[in-house]
Amino acid sequence: MKKHFLVTCAALALALPSQAQDYPSLSLKMAHPLAQTFPGAEWDKWFAEEIEKRSGGKIKIQIFWSGQLGGLTEIKNLVGNGAVDIGVFAQAVHASELPLTSVSAGLLNRVSADAKTGSELARASYATKTVTDELQAQNLKVIKWTVPSPYKLLCNKAVNTSADLKGLKVRAVGGAYVPIWMEAYGMVPTRVQATEIREGLQRGTLDCNFGPIEWTPFSDLQKVAPYLSDLNTGSFTTFQMYVPAKAYNAWPRSVQTLFTQVAQEAMQKDLAALPKVEADAMDKFKATGGSIVQMKDLQNFIARSPDMIQIWVDKSTKDGLGEKIKELIPLQRKAAQSFANSRN
Repeated sequence: MKKHFLVTCAALALALPSQAQDYPSLSLKMAHPLAQTFPGAEWDKWFAEEIEKRSGGKIKIQIFWSGQLGGLTEIKNLVGNGAVDIGVFAQAVHASELPLTSVSAGLLNRVSADAKTGSELARASYATKTVTDELQAQNLKVIKWTVPSPYKLLCNKAVNTSADLKGLKVRAVGGAYVPIWMEAYGMVPTRVQATEIREGLQRGTLDCNFGPIEWTPFSDLQKVAPYLSDLNTGSFTTFQMYVPAKAYNAWPRSVQTLFTQVAQEAMQKDLAALPKVEADAMDKFKATGGSIVQMKDLQNFIARSPDMIQIWVDKSTKDGLGEKIKELIPLQRKAAQSFANSRN
């Protein structure tokens, strides 16, 4: 009877999740380029708090918000060099350094029609050997990512037809591909820092911002750009959380598992909360004088939409990456099917 009891206890111990005593004591610093109140950033905070909670206080993560440890363009190298334990940055900003990884992060317009598809594309891309090898070579390991609502054009003038896009100075983000897409419609891609968007829209040096609606109230852009086009240009991962790959590989399996599980839960909660976040932002936008402008010749716009996946394939092949992107192409094509069920 006693032997049976001991065997049962041992089996239960193996079945239970790792307890606090299984974790080493770690004090980690996270470099974050965004303000704590930036849309979606609350899930990075939740992640850090949940790691500490589930480790019984053994693993503490201190977040340094608003670029205290490094700016948006600096954090990648800080993580890769092991100068910080965890870093959040926009991989699209580093498209030239991460040409294979960054393709899932806002470089190809009208591929993922919604946040769920964008998140799944990112997950599938990160799991490939191609992307894993590229990140490993730069001492990077992706932990979690944020996907907002679809990017749309927020302008200081109404865009009623695709012809109205011609000549508009639109903020371009990430790599070379977004400008190619914009130029196909006659838009003028304009590089503007995030802190300069509102002033640019107000002064007329910028006609439209390019981003999700939930970012608009945060920056109070609706007062200088009250016209939101209903065009869906695609949804994709914007900010990603990375740790140094060497440090991650040196962690005990219990810590790796904990980080993976909590990150997955954080992303699920983020996606689940997004519809309400988007709706609330839209309500605030309308309540402060903003209006939704429907594209009158939507089919003409769609017909003129360039095949950004093929453009990416052609350029990558020219750059000698043809073989490496082969396992990524089907993932992009699968995601692009989401637009077949999208109204716009």
